[in-house]
Amino acid sequence: MFMATMVSINYNSEMKEFYDRLKENGKHSTVAQIAVMRKLIVIAHSLYKNNTKYDKELYNKACGKIGATEAEKKLIA
Repeated sequence: MFMATMVSINYNSEMKEFYDRLKENGKHSTVAQIAVMRKLIVIAHSLYKNNTKYDKELYNKACGKIGATEAEKKLIA
């Protein structure tokens, strides 16, 4: 799980933003890595439980990065 976390911090823009935000708020590197690891586990469990694939727009909507109407328009199109 550690290597998956490190890869997601380096190559996944959402996880990198999350990690950088935690570091800017004064969290230790290990604490920030474990927070990213937990987020990956929660996302993976949710995808498995709901039998869905990862959708970046849906993730951004859940995080409040884009407005609900904009996300709904993208899902409908």
